[in-house]
Amino acid sequence: MIDYLNYGKQVDGERLLLNDVAKRTKRRVPDNLGWLECELSKDEIDHLWKCVSDSKEKNLECFKKGLAGNISHSYILNDIDGYFFKHTIKPLITLYQTNFCDLTSLNMGLLSEEVEKLEPVLDRFWVNYQKQHEFNPLHSHGGLYSFIIWLKIPVEFEDQNKDNITNNPLKSAFQFLYTNIIGIPCRATYELGKGFEGRILFFPSNLQHVVWPFYNCDEDRISISGNILMSIKNDAL
Repeated sequence: MIDYLNYGKQVDGERLLLNDVAKRTKRRVPDNLGWLECELSKDEIDHLWKCVSDSKEKNLECFKKGLAGNISHSYILNDIDGYFFKHTIKPLITLYQTNFCDLTSLNMGLLSEEVEKLEPVLDRFWVNYQKQHEFNPLHSHGGLYSFIIWLKIPVEFEDQNKDNITNNPLKSAFQFLYTNIIGIPCRATYELGKGFEGRILFFPSNLQHVVWPFYNCDEDRISISGNILMSIKNDAL
């Protein structure tokens, strides 16, 4: 039975106790990594389409054997004149280091003087033509940093999942998967549609991710991916 006469005093006492403990307590959140999301400019997107056209014209190498994806067509790209690496990727590397940390020393265990001898290079750069029913299973990339860009998404997530009867709609979705500080599996889901065209995700290469299939559409979903490695500078040889 509630003692209404003393209830107010009890609540006030608990509040005072909480405030007292709060004054002597500090919140500690460990450093963690994440990813960057950036909307590309028209010039950047036009350049990427130019790279895709160049790949077709020159009949560049099929890259399917180097990928985990169950996707019909993937081809190597050339970053013409190094434009995309210079104008987009290098600034994103700097932004990642500013917002999170320098993965070079973290992943490679190098001293600062050793890191200074290295520079980032675009190692792999390719385009994917994903048809309905095709998918990219859970995987990670080689390198230090990786990225994915959607150039064309022919379907909307909402339309793909409107008749879904499960509690986990994932048609036309992209996901990052990771564990939190106590080892519980977590996921970040991107519900893909035309609004994601021209958007890049920039992330650590060993961050696991998966690309789910879409259905009832004969058009290709076109995306571009790439990996960044660290290479020894010429003047450090």
